[in-house]
Amino acid sequence: MFRELPSKRKWSKFQRNRRAYFSFWFLVISYILSLFAPLAMNNKPILLQYENDYFFPILFFYSDKTFGGDYDTEANYKRLQLKNKEFQEGKNYMIFPLIPFGVNEDNLESLEVGENPPSPPSAKHLLGTDDRGRDVLTRIVYGYRLAMTFSLILVVIEIIIATFIGGLQGYLSGRFDLYLQRIIEIISAIPFLYLILVVGSFFGRGFLVLIFTYGLLSWIGLSYYIRGEFLRLRKLPFVEAAKVLGLSNSKILWKHILPNAVTPLVTFFPFVLISAISVLSALDFLGYGIPAPNPSWGELIGQGRERLTSWWLILFPSLALFFTILFSALVGEGLRDAYDPKELVVYE
Repeated sequence: MFRELPSKRKWSKFQRNRRAYFSFWFLVISYILSLFAPLAMNNKPILLQYENDYFFPILFFYSDKTFGGDYDTEANYKRLQLKNKEFQEGKNYMIFPLIPFGVNEDNLESLEVGENPPSPPSAKHLLGTDDRGRDVLTRIVYGYRLAMTFSLILVVIEIIIATFIGGLQGYLSGRFDLYLQRIIEIISAIPFLYLILVVGSFFGRGFLVLIFTYGLLSWIGLSYYIRGEFLRLRKLPFVEAAKVLGLSNSKILWKHILPNAVTPLVTFFPFVLISAISVLSALDFLGYGIPAPNPSWGELIGQGRERLTSWWLILFPSLALFFTILFSALVGEGLRDAYDPKELVVYE
């Protein structure tokens, strides 16, 4: 019988690792679902009927004047539902998402008389509220979406830069490799937190600024592995044969060596993801990450540190961070085993 294709054989081996396979699909499905979080967690109705017209506030902007108000700002739909007689009498209606709380909505009206935020878990707020009355479950889900999006973008940038620079170092070697390696060592000596403070003081804090700043340094570790792979592969017979045939260096690099050097890229992908998520949470905890009012696990844990009696502010975001890192590590373990070069070739 014919031997299986290497990629198919590696995928089959990865599937046999049940922990890694389950973790992979859990992360993929949970991230996709988090992208549609506004459909399930929002303080805007999915559908609203008003005077025989239908509106979709979850998708479009409607001012207060649209529903008989006096202002051009966006309508407060919960207040409109409580104060408008036509909604109370059933002539008009609203359909809210399953969890009718916005990510930055202060739910002070939902608290008991005399109660101040943060409030503990209850039937209305399953994971409690934070110090501004915002629903913790909603902020954890939106924070997961933000953390994963940040990390995935950063991983792509890191892989591209590390592959380009490490690949050139390994293939060209010689003085080019020597001089560039000295420059990389100088860059790697820059303290990351100081760089965050300096760049933030010039350009402010934000999602793109943080990606740019962290991306300046995060690729260095991975480039060492890519450089080593290219140094090893450049002396193999198939590369020498390509040179003899007169192929250009660019074709040899990207069409012959790179496809054979993907092992570090694939196996390190989950661990680079872990690093990015951990760094973002740590920066948010210290107050140097994504600025408020963006949801963040680190920011919630920071609130819990200031209010030790509010245990839910520490417990639930910490569990979310722990399981995300755990599942990512299990995926990395499965990929490492699947790409193990010592694997025995099995013929059927």
